[in-house]
Parts: sequence; C-alpha cells; structure tokens
Amino acid sequence: MEKNTYIPAERQKKMMEYIEANTSAQIHELAERFHVSEATVRRDLDDLDQQGALKRTHGGAIKVDRSTAYESMYSEKIGLMLEEKHRIADRAAQMVQEGNTVLIDSGTTTFFIAQALSNHKNLTIITNDLYIAYQTPIHPSSTLIVTGGTRRQGRQELVGTVTENFIRDTHVDLAFIGVDGIDLTGGATNANFTEVGVKRLMLKAATHSVIAADYSKFGRVALARICDLKEAGLILTDTGTDAEFLSRLKKLGVHVETV
Repeated sequence: MEKNTYIPAERQKKMMEYIEANTSAQIHELAERFHVSEATVRRDLDDLDQQGALKRTHGGAIKVDRSTAYESMYSEKIGLMLEEKHRIADRAAQMVQEGNTVLIDSGTTTFFIAQALSNHKNLTIITNDLYIAYQTPIHPSSTLIVTGGTRRQGRQELVGTVTENFIRDTHVDLAFIGVDGIDLTGGATNANFTEVGVKRLMLKAATHSVIAADYSKFGRVALARICDLKEAGLILTDTGTDAEFLSRLKKLGVHVETV
C-alpha cells in the first residue's frame, strides 16, 4: 500500500496512469492503492471526469478511448466487466424459452450469453462468431449453426455478403446484439463499419431484439452507427449505468432493463 505523500494534482496524475494501464478501476481499489479515503477518490475522479480525462461510472471510472475508431482486441475485452457481463448474460438466458431460435452476435458480452444457454433444451442457436461456436457447450437436444462468411483479419467473427445473405433469409425469436457505444443522440454504434450490416440485419431478423451492453458502453459514440436506440426492442445493461442517463433514455421511449 502506498503512503499518501502525493499532492492532489500528482495523485490524480497517478490515478490516471493506473486507469490507463488497467482500462478501469473501482473507488475502493484506488482508495486502497493510494491510501486515501473513498470520498477523496470520488472528488479526484469527478475532477478528472470534468477535464475529460476519464469517464466516471457508478463505482469508479473507466479509460476514455481517444478515437471513435479504436477497437479493442477480443483478448483485452473478454476479461473486463466480468461481473456485469455475467449478470447481463444470466438475465438474457432467462428470456430464452425451450424451443426458441436465437441469433447471437459476435462479442464478449454475447459470448457469456451463449455460455448461459448451455442447459436450455431444443434451441436453435445461430452465430457469426467462431469463438462462440467453438467454445459454447449446448444441450444435446439443441442445434448450433454458424452463418458462414468471411473471417475478419485477426478476429473471430464472420462478416460480408455471405453472412448478410444468410441472416437476411432468417427469422428468429430472439437476437442478442453487441455494441461499442450507446449515446442519446448518436444511437447504438460500432467501432468498425465491417460488422454494422450484420448487426442491422440481426435486429430486423428477430421478433424480439436485445442490445446487451455493460455500463462502460454508455455515453460513448463509436465510428459507425448501427441504429437509433428506439429500433432496439430492449437495451439490457447493468446497475452501474448512470441513473440519469437511463432516465433520459426511458423518457425518449427506449425500453431499458438493468440487472
């Protein structure tokens, strides 16, 4: 544990360096690391948030992406916000009934949703994510279908004309979609254009569509627009998402559920 020998400006600089290195941090974690009270950490994070140096969250802060086109590697994202992603996945799994047809988009939150469906019976699961297809155990009565398509360079998702044509000719009960940003005016956005066509078609292919996103995605606008938030049947997120932001979404007529 470090002694509290920093002046406020120096301490805030060190906090920023820690959050930059770790992508996110919780208030209690920073209080312990810098040997200060949680109230002091809150004030420091509020100051840094006002400066635009980081994004304040319910229980701490997250790193701010400097480019709307920045796309984290899967290996970087899979270990982030694990508690939140598992809660979202468990709730998503409760929405799925025996015999349903389910589209699962590529992504880390959607990966955990797929994992949560392992004991559901008589499902038809369709995905364009090779990692989900390879790593997801399913009940013997269920079927898992891979869309086909072109694998993105260095990634595990399938995209392109073959993928889009497959989804265009498909109708399912539920679709779970991943996004990189959710903003009141910017809508649901993605860090690259390549996946956007697939995500839009998934939304249209489902009787009930769900955008699954942890709190770090809110208030962010990524490079490519997927849809207006009202076009999503439901936005499923965690309780770390800013309450005022959620209230404004609901006033706009957007259906939101927190877990």
